[in-house]
Amino acid sequence: MAKFDVEQHDKVFKNTLDEIQDGVYDNAKALENKVAELVSQGLPVERLRPEIDAAFGEAAIEVKSSANSLTELSKDVIDQSSAAAEPADFTTESVLLESSQDELSATVSGMSEDIIKTAVLGTVAGLATAVIVEQVRGRISGVQMESNDPTVRKLQRQLRSEINKNGRHGKVYTSLVGKIKDRLPGSVNTAANLATKLNTNADSIVGSYNGTFIKSRAQRQNIERFEYSGGLMATSRPFCRSMLGMQLTEEEIFNIWDGESWAGKEPGDPFVVRGGYNCQHYFVPVEDDEEV
Repeated sequence: MAKFDVEQHDKVFKNTLDEIQDGVYDNAKALENKVAELVSQGLPVERLRPEIDAAFGEAAIEVKSSANSLTELSKDVIDQSSAAAEPADFTTESVLLESSQDELSATVSGMSEDIIKTAVLGTVAGLATAVIVEQVRGRISGVQMESNDPTVRKLQRQLRSEINKNGRHGKVYTSLVGKIKDRLPGSVNTAANLATKLNTNADSIVGSYNGTFIKSRAQRQNIERFEYSGGLMATSRPFCRSMLGMQLTEEEIFNIWDGESWAGKEPGDPFVVRGGYNCQHYFVPVEDDEEV
C-alpha cells in the first residue's frame, strides 16, 4: 500500500477537533442561557436548586452528541490500511466513543453544584438578580459569556475568529482573553469555567481516541513498528519536533517516554498521552509492505 497519508489524517484530526469544540461551545452557551433565564425569574432557593440541577442533567445528555465525529478518525485509519476492517475494529470504535461521550457528560454534571452554589449563595446574600445572572454566566461560559457591553461583544467575535484560525494558544489569543476579562464586571469569576473545561476535554479525547484506536488495531495486526507523525504548530514542543519521522518499536517508544522528560509531559501510555496536552501528534503503524 502507499505510505500512510499523514497530511490527510492531520486534516481529519483538526476537523474532528474543531467540530467537537464547536459542539461543546454550543452546548455551554445553551446551558448558560437556560440557567440565566432560571435565575432571572427570581425563584426561591428551594425551587431554584432543582431547576438548575435539571438543566445540567439535560445538558449532560445533549453534550454526548458532540463526540460523534470521533469516528471519522478511526474510519480514516481503516481506509488507509491495507488490511480490511474487522468486527473488533467497530467494537473498539464503539467503546472509545462511549467513553469519550461519558467524559464530556461527566464534565457538565460535575459543574452543576458549583453553579447551584453560586446562584443560591447570591440569592441568600441578597445580591441583585442581574448580578447573580452575570456570575452564573461567567462560571459557565467564561470570557464567552453573554454581555451587553459592545466592546466585549466585539472582542468576543475577534476571539472566536482567532480560535477558528489558530486555536486556543498564542499571543493574540492570550491578549484578547485578557482584554475581555478587564471589561467584565468585577464580581464575575471566569476561572475554571465549564466552557474551558469542555474545550480541554475535547482536545484530550480527540488525541486519546486517535492514539488508542491506532494502537489497538496495530496490535491485532501484529504490527511492530510505528512512526511519530503529525503536523507542526507554533507551539509544538521541541521534544515532538525532534521525534517527528522516527520509526520505533513499541518497546523503544515506552523506553523513551519512561526515560526522558520535557515541558508538558503527562504520565500514561505514550500512544495516548503523546507529547502532552494540546499535542496533535500520533504514532502511525508501519505496515509490513512499507519501507522501513
